[in-house]
Amino acid sequence: MLNKSYFSYWGLLFYPMVALLLSAILTKFCVRILPRLGYVDKPGGRHLHERSVPRGGGIAVILSFFFTLGSYAFLSQVPASIKLLWWLLIPSILLGALGLVDDRRELKSRLKLVVQLMVAFVVWFNLDRHYVVLGCQIPWFLSLALTVGWVVIIINAFNLIDGLDGLASGLAIVSAGCMAIWFLLTGKHMSEAMAMLILAAACLGFLRYNFHPAKIFLGDTGSTFLGLMFAITGLSSVDRAVTATSLLLPLLVVGVPLFDVILAIWRRSARKLLNPRSGGIMEGDRDHLHHRLLRQTSKQTTTAWILYLLGCCFSAGALLLLIARNSVPAVAYILLLIAVLIAIRQLAGVELSESARLIQNGLSKPRRGLLINLVHPFIDFCCVATAYLTACLLTCGAPGTLYIFLLTFSPLALLLCISGIYRVFWLRAGINDYARLFLLIVFGSLVSNLLLYGYGYCEMAEQYGITPRQFVSGSAIFTMVNILLILGERFCIHYAGWFWFRELSLQRQPREQQQRLLVYGGGLKCRVFVNILYCAQKSNDPARIIGIIDDDPALCGMRLYGFPVFGGCENLEKIYRKHPFDKILISAHSRDEEKMVLLKKFCRDNGVMLEILRIEEEPVK
Repeated sequence: MLNKSYFSYWGLLFYPMVALLLSAILTKFCVRILPRLGYVDKPGGRHLHERSVPRGGGIAVILSFFFTLGSYAFLSQVPASIKLLWWLLIPSILLGALGLVDDRRELKSRLKLVVQLMVAFVVWFNLDRHYVVLGCQIPWFLSLALTVGWVVIIINAFNLIDGLDGLASGLAIVSAGCMAIWFLLTGKHMSEAMAMLILAAACLGFLRYNFHPAKIFLGDTGSTFLGLMFAITGLSSVDRAVTATSLLLPLLVVGVPLFDVILAIWRRSARKLLNPRSGGIMEGDRDHLHHRLLRQTSKQTTTAWILYLLGCCFSAGALLLLIARNSVPAVAYILLLIAVLIAIRQLAGVELSESARLIQNGLSKPRRGLLINLVHPFIDFCCVATAYLTACLLTCGAPGTLYIFLLTFSPLALLLCISGIYRVFWLRAGINDYARLFLLIVFGSLVSNLLLYGYGYCEMAEQYGITPRQFVSGSAIFTMVNILLILGERFCIHYAGWFWFRELSLQRQPREQQQRLLVYGGGLKCRVFVNILYCAQKSNDPARIIGIIDDDPALCGMRLYGFPVFGGCENLEKIYRKHPFDKILISAHSRDEEKMVLLKKFCRDNGVMLEILRIEEEPVK
């Protein structure tokens, strides 16, 4: 129940309304006064606006937020509210001062990073510095590193996403509203709930002048402040005993800015590795989420609404995870994982392409591909740890203790290391290599389960009430997830080397430069050609196979070597209308002269190239 003495229902409306009106008034004042002080954002470079716009308007959001929150804290005289006010105020003064100077002088990125690290240290010093992970209290230095990393990442996430009119302030409204609902549903952190409502209202008052066409920008003053508010509030709301749910909720609430900054780090790191002369991680570019969507929609308002909707989806996922964490947590985690994979596939095309080029260059020779063999043990260790957590959460409803984790993890990890399986070059692995790995995983998982039953079952039964039947189910889940993840990772590498890298390379080329290719004949010569085109990593060849035609009626409608079989050459006109192509490659010469004449006539009439694939042996002289 809510404590009505200081957090009455009318307060949920009154204080946000005060923040809304005050923010609107201050923003209108800033629109007039900031240009006179030199706070002007001129068009050009990576900027999307076409005229000079005042920036630094985040000061209006900051002042309205702290005036309203301070009034609430001192009028209510609740220790938690006053404590939260000081937690937020002290680092905000440091970061706000940095933002005001940066909006006026354009400071260097390294100097800004140093100040952000100082602010993050202040946040860590003020908050509870003791966390318990898997039943063990982590040391202070690890707590410091995690806190500083979290604060700096979230601050820069909102700073980077602020590249479109109304985007950062609109996403802040969505995130703050979600966090407020979260706090109210849990019945805890009521002071944080009021702070989030006030923040959302202050951003809404500012959005009136910030939406396209913007009359004022947040600037670094406002965008970094918003990131700081969510970073501190997320940390203060994470349970001291860190669980997957308590950690995922604040991550999802700021999902869109966080996803964008992760993509930026990923993209810029890959480009730096590809070309050492290119800009580093701190250098800006025009490949952020809002830039990509804007290139597709050509409208800032449409782009902003799409990202608002995406932010609402992340927030809804956070609330769903909160509601389902006690009933069906595994289902919620699986749905979340699927959503993240879909988001990466749909929104991270640039990053995937850059990574594909990087891996393709690194794996073009087995000697260069040694890096993957060195990384493989760490990938497998993550897979085994994931299998352990999955089995524990499904059977015990908890991640278990460090002792149980070590009993389960160590035997399989040790067996993989001493088996010699990491000497296999998986881009050219045979079926016997996969069979050997499968047997190793099954045997190692069995040893881990037997060791856990002999030395850890009593502890699990006493602490979690697990029965022998549940233990067997958990053991089976642990084994199956290991097989799925470890073997699946190898298959993904094989698939990427055979097909995916080339597809990503082709996606970077304009459509008009790509050559649509139809292969005639689905025999072994066709397979050889596919291997040459895809496995040889011939990224300069613009050919894209759209399908295969074969005169064998049994193959019609089926798929060969990953491509559809459209039918025989008698259906060329119909195939061409439905799937236009630029070239036909004959991989199996037909003995039927009438069909060859039909092929030649069709190509002449439609301006399609016709070539024959020849694979010949030539003696060495």
